[in-house]
Amino acid sequence: MKTAQEYKNSIREMNPQVYAYGEKVERVVDHPCFKPTLNSVALTYEMARDTETENIMTAKSPFADKMINRFLHICQTPEDLIKRVEMGKFLTPHHGACVGARCVGTGALNTLYAVTYDIDQKYGTDYHARFVKFLTKVHEEDLTCSGMITDAKGDRSKSPGQQADEDLHLHIVKRQKDGIIVRGAKAHQSGAALAHYNLILPTTSLKEGEEDFAVACAVPPNAPGIVHISEAPAPNARRLQSDDEMDFGNYKYGVHGSTLVVFNDVFIPNEMIFLCGEVEFAGQMAVMFGNFQRLATASCKSGHCDLTLGAATVAAEYNGCDKMSHIKDKIVEMSYRSALAYGTALAAGYQGKQTPSGVVVPDTLLINAAKLHAVESVWECSKLATEIAGGIVCTAPAKSDFDNPEIGKYVEKYFRGREEVSTKDRVRITRLVEYLVGQGSIVPTESTHGGGPAAIQRLAIRQGTNLNYLKACAKKMCGIKNE
Repeated sequence: MKTAQEYKNSIREMNPQVYAYGEKVERVVDHPCFKPTLNSVALTYEMARDTETENIMTAKSPFADKMINRFLHICQTPEDLIKRVEMGKFLTPHHGACVGARCVGTGALNTLYAVTYDIDQKYGTDYHARFVKFLTKVHEEDLTCSGMITDAKGDRSKSPGQQADEDLHLHIVKRQKDGIIVRGAKAHQSGAALAHYNLILPTTSLKEGEEDFAVACAVPPNAPGIVHISEAPAPNARRLQSDDEMDFGNYKYGVHGSTLVVFNDVFIPNEMIFLCGEVEFAGQMAVMFGNFQRLATASCKSGHCDLTLGAATVAAEYNGCDKMSHIKDKIVEMSYRSALAYGTALAAGYQGKQTPSGVVVPDTLLINAAKLHAVESVWECSKLATEIAGGIVCTAPAKSDFDNPEIGKYVEKYFRGREEVSTKDRVRITRLVEYLVGQGSIVPTESTHGGGPAAIQRLAIRQGTNLNYLKACAKKMCGIKNE
């Protein structure tokens, strides 16, 4: 497996075309809005080689006959899903950010493995063999794959084929003997500029007449015609103003690293195409991917709640209020919410169902419940942590204020909490709380929309609840005869 530095070097060599804040980025791996995400992905390589963490971070590949990073693993048993949940819960407190290229990539890899098998069974195509060949290369070379699912969409009330501008959904503009040419864009793509391959899947169900939108494939982020446009959330702007690590709370890892990925007539060779016009399988891909991504999100956000809990507890201690009963109650509430999200995700893995390809997918009802609860827990824990840390979360001074000879003595004196704790340490933990609760990051918002917004989970839960059976049980118990 690659070392963390080997991964970084490989992305440096690829150097995709990226723009940030209106300017072309010379080296994406050195840019302040991408370097933290690069560090997050590199951490997954580092921990996979660490003897203390390799058990949770690696798995045995049946395709390359070697140990691989668990982010690349095809889940073939419920135990594989459970291990994936455990990894998310364990890993997140170590980076507190997003290894988005890898999480979304896991869902895309498993989805493509399962659905290409189903397509071949129906049509006699060779998509599955192509994908297995690609997957074997990914395993052998220890490559990072991101998942590209969300199209720009345009008017959400219209299907892809009804849009005034068809480029608002990625689509095929030309079919050639050796491949296809695609045009459009994929939006909000975590870590896409820092992956070795981007895996494209449809974002929604499609119908007859929308064959050009039914495309799944693999493409490197530096392919000719691809342009990445960086996200520009307010917290990222601070990184363009300051390089003082004390000002960020999570300086090393705390950037999402998302881009709008524009495809200007990008060529995809046949060997990298895994769906090309079979519209009836687009919805299956979207649904299956969603369930895998919700498994990742629920476990990751439980880990995020754990880190928020830890930061809030330290802040309470530094403020001298950790013994107060209402603070203790808030800490317990945060712990309970994290545990319930984690437990439901584990249950979804334990109840996983095997597809004809051999891939085991999470239980639909349980994983949607897990993701919905995990997101609500992130928001609730953010509120509780803000209450615990106090108003300093939005009023803390900058590192440069401490260094200023005229005012440094004032911020040192008046922002102090408990006497035995330095003012700078109190500000450091405050900055971490600021980051975790969303004032210094996009974590709560990203939690909400990653893997689909709450409305999608509620729809899946409604569809997955057997109301007729439960109504029959209720009627039988109280003596109502069948009508």
